[in-house]
Amino acid sequence: MKKLTAIALALLLCVGLLTGCGITVVQYTGEGAVTPAPETPAEETPAGELEIPEGELALGFNMVANLAFGHSGSTNATAEADGLAQANVDIYAVTINSEGVIVDCKIDAIQCKVNFDAAGQLVTPVGTEFLSKMELQDDYAMRSASGINAEWFEQVEALEAYCIGKTPEEVANIALDDAGKATDADLIAGITMPLGDFIAGVVGACDKARVSGAKEGDTLYMHSVSAVSDSSANASAEADGLAQCDTTAGAYTIAADGTITDIELDCVQTKININAAGEITNDQENTAVTTKTDLEYDYHMQGASPIGKEWFEQTNFFEDYCKGKTVDAIAATEVNPENGHVAESETDLVAGCTMNINDFVAVLNKSA
Repeated sequence: MKKLTAIALALLLCVGLLTGCGITVVQYTGEGAVTPAPETPAEETPAGELEIPEGELALGFNMVANLAFGHSGSTNATAEADGLAQANVDIYAVTINSEGVIVDCKIDAIQCKVNFDAAGQLVTPVGTEFLSKMELQDDYAMRSASGINAEWFEQVEALEAYCIGKTPEEVANIALDDAGKATDADLIAGITMPLGDFIAGVVGACDKARVSGAKEGDTLYMHSVSAVSDSSANASAEADGLAQCDTTAGAYTIAADGTITDIELDCVQTKININAAGEITNDQENTAVTTKTDLEYDYHMQGASPIGKEWFEQTNFFEDYCKGKTVDAIAATEVNPENGHVAESETDLVAGCTMNINDFVAVLNKSA
């Protein structure tokens, strides 16, 4: 068995790529080692090595969300045009073997866009769903702007393929020019987009990888569901309106017999406030949004839970419940049709998870 050295996200700070990612900084022990800053909180992952037994895989999942302001992002409404409240959610997943090599890599992104008028009234209906860029494929319509005539999904697939077979350190050390684009000829042939955020995202997934059931030969899946939340509201004279989008995503491995061997799920709520003049009122300097898993007890669901469990605790329980079951078996879980909460008849699950699981099931169903 070999050991997988934890990634130095501090290395990427040198090129200013980790702003807002919310990723733990650990010591990089390879070539060009960087010592973590002294102020690194003690509770963060310490420098160390992840041991991956032979025949097993570590699964890493990373979800990065930001409110999008400025160029190609959110804009205020005017008398001539509706405003836009936009949030970007990027998701990354990897599996890593006992040799410390990336076996599979998945990258995707979701743009959550809510339009509103000059009176702060939402134009985009509650419940509107957003497909990821991988799901949009040619409908994302980036091909005409590409110097290599390649759509977003094609360029990202080229990057995924490039990462496979490399160590996390090698991905972290992909050479970039001043514009943040690759200098490697093989990589340039497939992707001409700036790579900084992609590298940080993949490195973040590697850094979060842990061994929890996946085996060599299992297939890696990563999917998402995203929609305008029913918590959204129009602006009024008394209060700002809210454009909220909820994005649930997950990475999971499935064995040849169709059973789930490992799974990581998370959710992020992106919230943009709008006043009655059609103006966005958020602090546009602090745009990173923390996922529910990373919020832990700060999500404050524990008090409303009939079993006294926080969102991340119930999600962990659901993840364990999924292992060893097929997607069809999970999809058949009985829920309350009015709110999607786990039905009391599901005694094995309701002991640790009573919340709405509809989006979790939807993420899993996309593996079909």
